[in-house]
Amino acid sequence: MSKKIISPFHGKPTTELFTDKSGNTAFRITPLAITPQRVKFAEFLAAISALGLSWGGFQILSNTPHPTDWLWPALLLGPWLSYPILNWFWRCILQTETRIEMTTDEFKFRSWSGWKSYDRKLPHKLSLIPHDKAQEEKDEYDLATRTGQQTIRKRYYGDSYHLSYDYLGQRNDVLTVFGYKDALAILARLKACDERLDQLANMGDGIALAPKDQWTKEPGEI
Repeated sequence: MSKKIISPFHGKPTTELFTDKSGNTAFRITPLAITPQRVKFAEFLAAISALGLSWGGFQILSNTPHPTDWLWPALLLGPWLSYPILNWFWRCILQTETRIEMTTDEFKFRSWSGWKSYDRKLPHKLSLIPHDKAQEEKDEYDLATRTGQQTIRKRYYGDSYHLSYDYLGQRNDVLTVFGYKDALAILARLKACDERLDQLANMGDGIALAPKDQWTKEPGEI
């Protein structure tokens, strides 16, 4: 029984191979990510949802003759105990999808203003950049510590990153991601696709994904 080889493009972010207009192999990557602003909003919605469920539970109990003792804590405290689930639910709802396409000649992604396209033949690099507001957030926390207002605060921007397509040394933000692990996974996948396309275009060394890829065509070979 032959073993099934797992593709390096398996799993998330979703990655599809397709053929471009020139008949060359291309990649379509559609990462799902959430921004720090939406993480905050998800937490707000989760709190509102828990409050609404608690209020609904109170109304039900108020109109229930002789409710059992355990119903009060169950209906009033239950929604708040389920806050992590509500937060996860709203985070999933608020995630956004970014469509990225890479061919041997082009790197493009779809933003709110439309498609942005770059020439892959020119020097480029994919990188993660700390969020622009990360330092400002850190300064605010440091100030709170010095003035004795230290409280347990969650890092939003400090744990967020801009994924950039550096084009001739110039930064071009593709998407913003909350969470280093998620941001790194997207970056790794894009780099893998970039390396594979370089190999196919004979622009550099690459990793052979199949035995046939270890051989290059000789002049005149069909």
